[in-house]
Amino acid sequence: MFNASDYLADDHEEKVAAHIAQAHKRMEGIEKPEQDVRLKPDFSTGRPPGDTRSAEQIIEDNPILKNLGDEKDINRSLAYKRLGDWTINNPDPDARADAAFNAARVLNYIDTSLSATGKDRGKSHDNGVLEGITSSGDARRGTPAGMWKDFTEQGYTALRDDHRLDPTNDSYVREDGTIKNDFQWFAGKVGEYTWMFPGLSNMANGISNSEPGIGGAIEGAKAGFDKTRADGLDKALASATSGDYKGIAEAYADTVRNNESTPEVVKSALDAVRS
Repeated sequence: MFNASDYLADDHEEKVAAHIAQAHKRMEGIEKPEQDVRLKPDFSTGRPPGDTRSAEQIIEDNPILKNLGDEKDINRSLAYKRLGDWTINNPDPDARADAAFNAARVLNYIDTSLSATGKDRGKSHDNGVLEGITSSGDARRGTPAGMWKDFTEQGYTALRDDHRLDPTNDSYVREDGTIKNDFQWFAGKVGEYTWMFPGLSNMANGISNSEPGIGGAIEGAKAGFDKTRADGLDKALASATSGDYKGIAEAYADTVRNNESTPEVVKSALDAVRS
């Protein structure tokens, strides 16, 4: 007896197989195609024909997969359902290798994302680290970890066609997708609310954007102080020495204008006065 559901299932399987074959065709000639991030992954393909690497070899070839943690929002159980299980819990070596390939392909695409505004993420770009996991295991939105979490829950639609991280209003998240600790976040708030005192504000912002640890905080504060000098402090001191009060005022206005925390309305007003 004819069964329509069987026919539709067979038709779907044929279409999936055709899509996978097309994807494998595009991978021809690429030594490690899971690292080719020119196109957004749309579905799991497994290894292309001729790729005989084991799961362990693929994991070694892709630090972002090798370094993947097991924190709460990494959602490993959901990831295994979408991509296959690449761990030793999977007794089938071929299926395990295909799963590792699928996971590495998604993670590499995320790891090489631009910032939400389309800028290069500097040291955080393609560094083999899935940034954005808090100490409690939460993945913050606007980070690589946040995108991975969304992928495990939503599938390939969570990956962006423009190859950018998701926008966020989370003040703990930096533009490059890394996150601040509580001290850095507090320093950022100090910088935000003291914009009218550019020296203090720049130093606080420098700490907020610094590497973790005491050394990073010191370097960040110094960078903020150096920025203040370049923005106008040195000019203000020179003007004060010569009694040039107009020069002092102009230098102060310059340091305020160039402070990242200064409200745009204030910057516009300063520009209008200067012109």
